[in-house]
Amino acid sequence: MQHSAQPAIRNKKQGGFTLIELMIVVAIIGVLASIAVPQYQNYTARAQASEGLSVTAGMRADIAEQYSLQGAMPDDDDIDSLGGTAEDPSGRYVQNATYAESEGTGTITVSYQSGTAIANQAEDSDELTISTSDPSEGWSCGGLEDSLLPAGCRGD
Repeated sequence: MQHSAQPAIRNKKQGGFTLIELMIVVAIIGVLASIAVPQYQNYTARAQASEGLSVTAGMRADIAEQYSLQGAMPDDDDIDSLGGTAEDPSGRYVQNATYAESEGTGTITVSYQSGTAIANQAEDSDELTISTSDPSEGWSCGGLEDSLLPAGCRGD
């Protein structure tokens, strides 16, 4: 009976990753996630804030029309009586938008719902204000931190 001789030590190197290699990969993923998550939250908040501009587009058009007819910013009652798009605009993230005129400047205040990224990230105020004294010259935005303002408001 012949037995084939088997070597006592195998020369094959086992495949796979070492523990230190896996720890390095996890650390790299952690660093990337710590950069990506805040950027994604800012992007989400700006996207939700931009809904304030689109929801108030009809209201701003009504204000511009009244301005061209009267030669001055319309009173609160003038816009409220128009109905239609100017009457209580709301959206998926926007709770409501209101118009007020003071000293020749019209201001639309957009309030966001409580569960939105805007409401969660805003430190001082979670309301977007859109104002003008002459709609033909454009509207200016404020109320939110600059990083949360929609692209149409930041003037980049």
